[in-house]
Amino acid sequence: MSDATALHSGRSHNLRRWMKQHLGASWPVVGINVLVLLAAILVSWLSLAWVFFDAVPPWASPGRCSDASGACWPFLAEKMPLILFGTFPFDQRWRPALVSLMLASASLVTLFQWLHWRWQAAIWVLAIGGFGLLMGGGVAGLAAVPDTQWNGLPVLLFLGACSLACALPVGLLLALARQAKSRWLARPAVIVIETLRGIPMVAVLFFGVFVLPLMFTGWHLSPVHAALIVLIAFHAAYVAEDLRSGFLSVGTGQWDAGKALGLSHWQSLKLVILPQVGTAATPALTNTAIGGFKDTSLIVLVGLHDLLSTAKMSFGDAQWQKQALEAYVFVGLIFFLVSRGISAAGKRLERLQQHGGN
Repeated sequence: MSDATALHSGRSHNLRRWMKQHLGASWPVVGINVLVLLAAILVSWLSLAWVFFDAVPPWASPGRCSDASGACWPFLAEKMPLILFGTFPFDQRWRPALVSLMLASASLVTLFQWLHWRWQAAIWVLAIGGFGLLMGGGVAGLAAVPDTQWNGLPVLLFLGACSLACALPVGLLLALARQAKSRWLARPAVIVIETLRGIPMVAVLFFGVFVLPLMFTGWHLSPVHAALIVLIAFHAAYVAEDLRSGFLSVGTGQWDAGKALGLSHWQSLKLVILPQVGTAATPALTNTAIGGFKDTSLIVLVGLHDLLSTAKMSFGDAQWQKQALEAYVFVGLIFFLVSRGISAAGKRLERLQQHGGN
């Protein structure tokens, strides 16, 4: 065999090995993977062309959008305040902007554990108090704004962050009750968890927004606060199941180890069991947090205006009726960034747990 033939044979063998490792073990699988890859390249190129190459830049005249085959970014430059803050009074939109910044900052600090938990609690008290004060007004010289005009990003962040933050301790209590030996604790917890998990969120939201205010006739329960109560209860049921899977992964020997160290039942739970439960349940809790935040957008079905609703308002004008895609792309980008942040925080927490918190 000549050197050229051997070199060609070696290259062919290396190519087949590379294709087997990266594209599949058989030629039909390789063909399917190549087609999928080509389709992904084509979609990526068309998307880049629509977003950048064929798009009208935001500083250009809106009149150019009629002849452009790409995105019309002047629409977003004009309508972004409406998408973010909805029908909140125009001259007061600095208030929901500040609220959004406070809630986003508090969420980042909590997700990535940048500060001690006491500072995190103080930041959340400030953020939630700021939400009620700045959005509602009526004090400190701020004009009063009815809750029917609380729209867009601040409402989404408030409901998403607060419902998930409150669902964690409530879900932990439900999980502990379900694991209890007493049937008077376990059975009610099972009924609550399975009922909430077995009913669609839309039905629960309708109950919370339209029935809860009738039950609490003695005091005002706004749709935003009613939706918050419902979201906390709904997400807590899923958190309880995530934590229950963590409890099941911890063997009974861990309780015995705690007793051998002279720890009480609650000390063993706090120092031995719960850290292991948290480690085992972190991936499931991360998935629940991402799904819970995205499900918050369902409040539009009960008359509350989140980002999807305000996006629909933005292209309601006759001038901008063709720009629905730009509005939804912008909203989708916000949801993607938040979900990506939750995912990154979950992975970081997993790494810290694997390395003992160092």
